[in-house]
Amino acid sequence: MLHLNLGIAGTAKNTGKTTTTAAICQELRMRGIPLSITSIGYDGENIDNITGLPKPKLWVEPGDIIATAEKCFKNCTAGFRVLEETNIDTPLGRVRIAEVKRAGLAVTAGPNKSADVKSVAAMLRQIGPGVVIFDGALNRIAPLAETEGFILATGAAKTKNIIQLGRETELIEQICSLPAVPQAYDLLEKQFRDVVLLDPGFTVIKRRPSSSLLTEADVTEILSDSPEGSYLFIPGVMSEKALISLRSIFQKNPRRLFLTFDNPIKLLMIGEPVAICDVIRDIHQFGVFVGVARRVPLLAITVNPFYPEYRVKTQTYRSAFVDPVRLEVLIKRHVRVPVHNIVRHGAQGLVDTILLSRRLWQSPQTVTF
Repeated sequence: MLHLNLGIAGTAKNTGKTTTTAAICQELRMRGIPLSITSIGYDGENIDNITGLPKPKLWVEPGDIIATAEKCFKNCTAGFRVLEETNIDTPLGRVRIAEVKRAGLAVTAGPNKSADVKSVAAMLRQIGPGVVIFDGALNRIAPLAETEGFILATGAAKTKNIIQLGRETELIEQICSLPAVPQAYDLLEKQFRDVVLLDPGFTVIKRRPSSSLLTEADVTEILSDSPEGSYLFIPGVMSEKALISLRSIFQKNPRRLFLTFDNPIKLLMIGEPVAICDVIRDIHQFGVFVGVARRVPLLAITVNPFYPEYRVKTQTYRSAFVDPVRLEVLIKRHVRVPVHNIVRHGAQGLVDTILLSRRLWQSPQTVTF
C-alpha cells in the first residue's frame, strides 16, 4: 500500500513549481493513484504580484483530497465536501481537509510549520493511501523536512545565466546528498530539542538552551571543550555568520568532530549554496565530518526556460525564454539526479522517478566534499 509524502520546492518565483505539481497530479490520476494536495503557506495568486503576468492555478478533480484554509474555498471553482477541520490556524483561517466533488481550480494555503505539516500528513494518511503533495518554496522550505523526499523546480526565472544556474543547482544537490552521521538513528532517539555537544556515547557534554546557533559567541562557547570524536548536534537553524565562525575555529584547532544537522533542509536555510558548500569543504579538511541525522533526499529536478523580462519603456514585464534544450542539457551535466522538462516531455518520466526512488529513500546516494 502506497503512503508517500512528497515535497515540491521552487528556487524562485516563476520557476515552474505549480506547473510541476499539476503535471504530477495528472499523471498520478492517470495511473489510478490517489492524491492529496496542500501548500506550505499561501500559493494561489491569479496574477504575479511583481510581474503582473498570469500564474497557473491548480486543477483538481473528483476524488482528490485538498487541505487548505477555510477562506480559500470561496475562491475555488471546484466543489468540495469537507471531511475534517483541523486545529491549525493560518492568516486565511483554519485549515480544512476536503474531498473534491466537482472538478475545477483550487487555491491552496496550508500549514507553514513543520509540526503542522506532520500533523496534516498524519490526518491525510488516515483518510487513505496515496501520495500527499506539499507545495513549497526555498524561502519557506523548513516544513519540507517532514516529507520523504522532494522535487526541485528551477529555471531561468532564478537567473538567465544558465551556467551559474547549473552550478547553484549542483551545490543544492550536494547539500541534499550529505550523508547521515554514524549512529544517526540512536541520536534521533534522544529527541534533543536544544543544541548539544555529545561524547561518542551520546552523553551530553554541553547544552545550549536554544535549537539554533546564531553568533560567533554561540559557536565559541559550545565548542570550548569538545573532545575527539564528539558530536555537535544542531536541531534548528544556523546563521551564516555562525557557520563561517566554525571554519575559523577548526582552522586554528583541527579536531575530529561530527557536525550534525537535523536534516539538509536546515542547511539550505542558512544562505547561498556557494557559501555553505565552501565552508563544508574547508572544515572537512580540518577533520570535521558534516552530516545529518535525517535524510530528506532530492529526488529529481524540473527545469523551466521561462523568465519575466522587464521592459523599461512601458515599465511592464513580458514572457521570455532561454533555449530549453541547452538549459536541460546543462543542468543534467551538473547533477546526478534525473532532470525533467515536463512541458516538453510530460510527467511520466518524473512520476516514474518518484515511485522508483522510494526504495532508495532509506539509503540514498551521498556525497563527500
